[in-house]
Amino acid sequence: MRGGPGLALVTAAVGRQPRLLAAGISAGLLWTGTKLAAPLLVARTIDAGVLGGDSGQLWLGVALFTGLAVVGAGFAGLRRYFGQSLAFVVEADLRDRLLARMVRLPAAYHDRYPSGVLLARVTTDLQQVQQPLINIPIMVSNVAMLVGTAILLAWIDPVLAVVALAPAVAVFAVAVRFTRQLGPRALALQSELGVLAGIVEESIAGVRTTKGLGTEDDERRRVRDQAGQVQRAALRLSSVRATYLPLVELLPAFGLVGVLWIGGLRVAHGALTVGELVQFSYFGLIIVGPLRIAGMTASQLKRSAVSARLIAAVLDEQPEPTAIEPTASAGSPATTASAAPPAGSGGGLEVRFEGVTFGYAPERHVLRELDLVVPAGTCVAVVGATGSGKTTLAALVPRFYDVDAGRIHVGGRDVRDWSLTELRAQLGLGFEDAFLFSGTIRDNLRFGAPTADDDQLRAAVRLAGAQDVVAGRPGGCDAPVGERGLGLSGGQRQRLSLARALVTDPPVLLLDSPTSAVDPAKEAEIVASLATVIRGRTTILIAHRPAVIALADQVVLLEGGRVAATGTHQELLASSPYYRQVLATQPDGPVSPDGPAGPDGPDPEAPARRDALVTP
Repeated sequence: MRGGPGLALVTAAVGRQPRLLAAGISAGLLWTGTKLAAPLLVARTIDAGVLGGDSGQLWLGVALFTGLAVVGAGFAGLRRYFGQSLAFVVEADLRDRLLARMVRLPAAYHDRYPSGVLLARVTTDLQQVQQPLINIPIMVSNVAMLVGTAILLAWIDPVLAVVALAPAVAVFAVAVRFTRQLGPRALALQSELGVLAGIVEESIAGVRTTKGLGTEDDERRRVRDQAGQVQRAALRLSSVRATYLPLVELLPAFGLVGVLWIGGLRVAHGALTVGELVQFSYFGLIIVGPLRIAGMTASQLKRSAVSARLIAAVLDEQPEPTAIEPTASAGSPATTASAAPPAGSGGGLEVRFEGVTFGYAPERHVLRELDLVVPAGTCVAVVGATGSGKTTLAALVPRFYDVDAGRIHVGGRDVRDWSLTELRAQLGLGFEDAFLFSGTIRDNLRFGAPTADDDQLRAAVRLAGAQDVVAGRPGGCDAPVGERGLGLSGGQRQRLSLARALVTDPPVLLLDSPTSAVDPAKEAEIVASLATVIRGRTTILIAHRPAVIALADQVVLLEGGRVAATGTHQELLASSPYYRQVLATQPDGPVSPDGPAGPDGPDPEAPARRDALVTP
């Protein structure tokens, strides 16, 4: 494995397990000792016991050889056991570090890399790193075997030593050439595997859409085409191995042939005994195994190096800052505001946007010099056409992304002057695409507040209007929700997601289309609950439906990443054609200042009904 961040990463991970490493290497060296002793014992037994006619030496040699075989087998098992233990512990360590880093990486990183590619880092690449680690004790013992064999053969007969060991030099030269060809092909294979993992993950996640559109064959073809790319990359890699490995098999055989030929001549001339020739042949046989393993190990090491480099690249990414960054808002006025109250203390915090400009790509701004103040304890509805920047505005408050220009203040402090943990503790987040984790309803409600008691959970469920979701499931809060919450309807997931956001009683709420997945009847219940939820909290409510917008103290209309108009729902209906146009695209249609029009004109009771929604 060549130097670089990948090697440094794996070396450091192995170094954190000194006991397993030492135990595996010790067992390997002891195994090597038994292997090196065997040919010496064979030579003595043949010369003294067989040719010398000493039956005592013969029986002693047989007994000692049997003992060496048994002891060697035991050390071989220990060598393998400790090698595998080391590999699995290092793999678990790296996986833990990798997952910890992935969840800390900014949203922009996850925007760039599909989940399937990251999944490949945690699975396929870690397995490639793990495989050669199993062989560390084996590699060390094999090197010791070659060195020990070279010393012993040179001591017995230097000429035959050169003949016997020449294949090792040839194998090394071939291995260098082999690894150079292997690297690019191994990288190509790992890349194709990452793409395949992404496609498979996407196919499984979107199986309902695939079935609904009747595109099963198309999806199967897409997976098969990428699998074909993987197969071709694997075959290109295998072609190099198929050329190299036969040489590893063949070269040691030439060494053995040379030993038998030259050694036989030396025995005939009396320069060697028969036992010494057998001994040389035995040494030639036992180095075949290490040389063959060296060939396979070279292939593993190259793929492992590629995978380790890919893993190291993820770990080298800059995570979201968890501590306060005192220089992040350099140039801004020093804040004199006192620290915000801890999460769960009730009351709202002012949220202020000052000249905020942001884009997901350079020179493609979604928000442009946006100024907005959400006073503490008030609710502001953010309305706009698709692409106007509504969701982006909400994503900037918890620092999923950092602004390109301008500042955002929460509770009088620049969000960059908070630690992320402290900042996000003040926020309750409810997304349009409500995501639930596998487990029970209780597990999901406690996901952000593991110490929450049942009273807190019940209060949050009641506020979110999700009582029927809990009551309607066998087991109540202990009912499983299924993978990604797919055991529930979209509206049920949305209400449980809202309840989860309310468990900690956050002073600031960021809600993105909280009723988008429910029917009108259930929407009325959630709107009534929201009227209670937002009281006394600072709420940014990304809304599309008039019934939800009517809850807000103020409505902000976005157009092209800027604030186009502000006012109450009724004021904007009366004064802004663009506002009415945006609402007209919603299923409910626009609502006139006097309420929804019926067949005979405006409904005179509509304002009273709307007021009732916000009446405790």
